[in-house]
Amino acid sequence: MQDFNTRTRSAPRTKIMMTGKWNRINSDCQKFNAIYKHLIRKSGENEVDHIENANDTYMERYGNTKFQYVHSSNILKSYPKWDATKPIDEDNLTELFGPDPRARPAGKPRLAKKQNRRKCEAVEAAYEAKRKKELGFLECRELEFLMIDPSSLPPEKSVYI
Repeated sequence: MQDFNTRTRSAPRTKIMMTGKWNRINSDCQKFNAIYKHLIRKSGENEVDHIENANDTYMERYGNTKFQYVHSSNILKSYPKWDATKPIDEDNLTELFGPDPRARPAGKPRLAKKQNRRKCEAVEAAYEAKRKKELGFLECRELEFLMIDPSSLPPEKSVYI
């Protein structure tokens, strides 16, 4: 971490900032690499096509999200830790990734399902309010457009109104 902070020009990063991103990259790269290694290459298929096919399979398996770390995967795939030797068992991903070794931080209890649901409902309500506001704004713009006097415009523009 100190080595990274001495080599970068941006603001110093904490251990939590770096491990949070790394956990996501590590997990996604292992999943992608397992798919990449076990896809059967078609005749005449080059490396780019093979990566695209692996990305399509990744999207199908993991919720229609594109694999975002191709550049990281290209670096990591040559290391033994990320070299998937056998197909992954999708039903038991703890076999591949192991249990989460991080303990929950002290003083931060896990939110109850009701609290999570309330948060989701609050976010949805805020989104709905924003959407209604934007629709109201669009209606005002339409009314402004309808109130334009065509006689004050050049003939080629008054034709549109």
